[in-house]
Amino acid sequence: MPMKAIRDPLYNYIAIDRDRDGWLIELLDCPEVQRLRRIHELGVSDITYPGASHTRFSHTLGVLHLMQLVYQHIDRIRKEASVEMSRARLLAAAVLHDVGHGPFSHLFEPCLGIDHEAWSVQIIRDTAGRVNKVLQSIDRLLPEAVAQLIEKDNYEPPQWQKSLLSSQLDVDRLDYLRRDSLFTGSGYGHFDWYRLINTLEFHDGPGNQLDIIWPDKAKFAIEEYIFARYYMYQNVYLHKTTRGFEKMLEALWRRAKQLRANGTDVSLVAVIREYLDAREPTVEQYLAIEEYSVLQQIQQWQDHDDKPLSDLARRLLHRDRFVMVEPPLPANDLDDGHKAWEEALKEKVKKAGYEEPDLYCLRDTLKAKYCQPYFPEKESDEQSAKNAIRIREGSSTQPIEISELLPRLQPITTEAQDRHRYYVPEDVREVATSLRHTWAAK
Repeated sequence: MPMKAIRDPLYNYIAIDRDRDGWLIELLDCPEVQRLRRIHELGVSDITYPGASHTRFSHTLGVLHLMQLVYQHIDRIRKEASVEMSRARLLAAAVLHDVGHGPFSHLFEPCLGIDHEAWSVQIIRDTAGRVNKVLQSIDRLLPEAVAQLIEKDNYEPPQWQKSLLSSQLDVDRLDYLRRDSLFTGSGYGHFDWYRLINTLEFHDGPGNQLDIIWPDKAKFAIEEYIFARYYMYQNVYLHKTTRGFEKMLEALWRRAKQLRANGTDVSLVAVIREYLDAREPTVEQYLAIEEYSVLQQIQQWQDHDDKPLSDLARRLLHRDRFVMVEPPLPANDLDDGHKAWEEALKEKVKKAGYEEPDLYCLRDTLKAKYCQPYFPEKESDEQSAKNAIRIREGSSTQPIEISELLPRLQPITTEAQDRHRYYVPEDVREVATSLRHTWAAK
């Protein structure tokens, strides 16, 4: 068969031309990429949404599919040698953009002190790895070209190519918003993605750099996309139960690191111990840490002599959640009473029998950018696809940022205050709520 067809619940079929793109099948079969089958796309969100068990690998296939479609569109509207030359690096980058993710995706990054994009680049550049060898078999320069496309602060590739993969409206977001909506069952990720891909245009930006914009006829599809993005953040990505377990996992890991630093044996799983002991961990050591490794570690900690470590491990595995408590509202814009409130709350937690209140009173600060997931650059001369979604209106040569064209979007695209939440054990809920009411009455 000339085509390899892969069943996908979002797109029905994802097809790869064996004759033209057989190397993509080889790339997908690399151990570094297959590892993504063992990493949840949404971390521990399946604790809240039982259907959210989809993986980084399924998302990778979706991004590849969308990149194929968007490239076909670009090839139609701009027949140039430079566009044809970009095809392999764009498709390879679609497959490899998440290859550096660790256990539970973004959730575990602060635990290991890592940046998944930096590890993606290291994996691609690792000449001993299978990924690098497959890319080199296509073109000796392809590994570096793909690495530069993914590398966060690398401005060597053309701006439009980086924007297709990482911008305010890119193939990565188009897939994960719809995929996460489908698997959580939340129903918020509906928008006309096909129109967004097939109406994309080029715009001559500063320094003769091509940039990506959309025509006026795409504005309502973009509006749908922005609202879907907003609703997914509010209802799925920042769900209070999910965030509570995320903070619990961070507290568990922090406790283990504290104990280890004080000389206590925390019975680390071999692959985790080797990674933490290495001054400069190798790619091989990093890739050895998977969700199975972390879950095995948490299971072992249930029997540890340290009471907080064993208790937090048990809570995570048994879904014994912390409850969320909102702090009292500040008296005015200059009042930052959260620190005093937090200390008072920790004292209540300690009196309830928790000797390590820092591990049982967990502060969750939601930065404004999470509450307003699309927050565009306001200065028009500094706007690009990276920081704004822009529309070409009529015959105008200067594109307009979408919220300027559709003012009803402005309430969810304007910077807001940071939000704070606190998580405490269930048996402290009543005391914490009472403290909040007392504090608010002062």
